[in-house]
Amino acid sequence: MIQYLKQFFFPSSSYSPSEQAYIQYLYDSYPSNHTYKISGGRLKPKRKLAARYKILREYFPADMASFAEVGSSKGFFVFAASQAPTCTRSIGIDIHPYDIEVCEWLGKYLNNSRVKFAKLRLHELSEQLEAFGGPVQTVLVANTYQYLYFGSNRCKDAYLSHDLIFRHLRNVCSQRIIFNNRINLNDCQNVEQIKQANPYAISQYSEEKVAEAASNYFTITKQGVVGRFPLWILEAK
Repeated sequence: MIQYLKQFFFPSSSYSPSEQAYIQYLYDSYPSNHTYKISGGRLKPKRKLAARYKILREYFPADMASFAEVGSSKGFFVFAASQAPTCTRSIGIDIHPYDIEVCEWLGKYLNNSRVKFAKLRLHELSEQLEAFGGPVQTVLVANTYQYLYFGSNRCKDAYLSHDLIFRHLRNVCSQRIIFNNRINLNDCQNVEQIKQANPYAISQYSEEKVAEAASNYFTITKQGVVGRFPLWILEAK
């Protein structure tokens, strides 16, 4: 399998074992809706990711100057945004060290100086923003919100406050957030973390409460659903 992937992705066969592992990880690993292949120096998303990207990219500003993704996983959206002619910096943050390692390797392989990846939580990016060039014009938050609020298997830390999350997002974002998330309790996948949360925090997790907090910092335009979950465009106030 590894040998096949080496030949499929790259013309050379001189890759180290770690590079071979990166190649396989990008092509076939959890979560499957973030996987893609690399051909001719271009990223080609697999079916699930391609379908989501086709919709979400329509909301990238035509003059997108900068981009960040909160929970960037394998980095596809960060790399894709960096290809916009007007985009001078594209940032991905995630709490999974191996995702960051793989994305940093790919950025070097592609000689893409516009991308930067860091192992950070949202509040850390907010607090260290100047080190990344200041506020970012466009921010993507996709299938990440439930983990920000309640935590995950990879990171037990939880914000448990809609206002705190959107306050940090507003600090990071100067113009637009593309927001596609599970914002009703019954849709959330992090069941164990929800069980450990306090009853009040659990009672506050609903589309109504998320919208109420977001509206303190952003103007919300609802755009239907993507992957069965609400898609909102949030414009900074």
